[in-house]
Amino acid sequence: MQIDISNKVIVVTGSSRGIGSEMIKCFAKENASIVINYNRSVEEATKLFKEIKKHNSKCIVVKADVTKCNEVRYLLDKTLEAFGRVDILINNAGICDDNLIPLMTEEKWKHVIDINLNSIFLCCKIFAKEMMKKKYGKIFNITSLKGQIGSEGQTNYSAAKAGTIGFTKALAKEIGSYNVSVNAISPGYIVTDLNRNNINKSNIANGMNVMMYPNSLNDLLNFMVFACSDHFQSVSGRVFNLDSRL
Repeated sequence: MQIDISNKVIVVTGSSRGIGSEMIKCFAKENASIVINYNRSVEEATKLFKEIKKHNSKCIVVKADVTKCNEVRYLLDKTLEAFGRVDILINNAGICDDNLIPLMTEEKWKHVIDINLNSIFLCCKIFAKEMMKKKYGKIFNITSLKGQIGSEGQTNYSAAKAGTIGFTKALAKEIGSYNVSVNAISPGYIVTDLNRNNINKSNIANGMNVMMYPNSLNDLLNFMVFACSDHFQSVSGRVFNLDSRL
């Protein structure tokens, strides 16, 4: 099977670092047209952009806060200006800000919900309209196992990721007739800036994994390349758990 995504325009939110940057680098190697999005991590975004431009000229970088409607519109406008269309939106932007519920401030709660869930609403609202006009598009929302089983000290994060799953299933029903699919991706445990200092999360995740040598990052990247291709066409409203945790 020949998997080719060189004709796809892919936007990844929050893609200056973490798994977002890994997806960007992977798509770039596959010669896709790609949009790097960042809000505060200008140094990381610039470094990633320079690295990719060495072997793929079909790349732009756009600063946009995806929790603000006007900036999401700007992200779409810059994508259309550069490439004329958008084929795939990957809602990857997210943060952790943990605490036990008696100690969690209202600000901490709202901040995580805003970035991890409300940004998905805004991006889907604005990008889906463009996809619906073209009668083609794919949306992938990055969720987490924490949204399915919960996690102590992460009620805000777990709630946002659970909300992402419900949102994905509902939106898939709304826009499927326009040939726009919406799916949620729950990666296996991957060390990122969000979790590298939290040993407890790592131990819990590894302890539930039934595979001896999980390679969650490669599994995620390989799946995303396939899912972005024309071989993955009629699947929508699904949650893909890319791990072996029970």
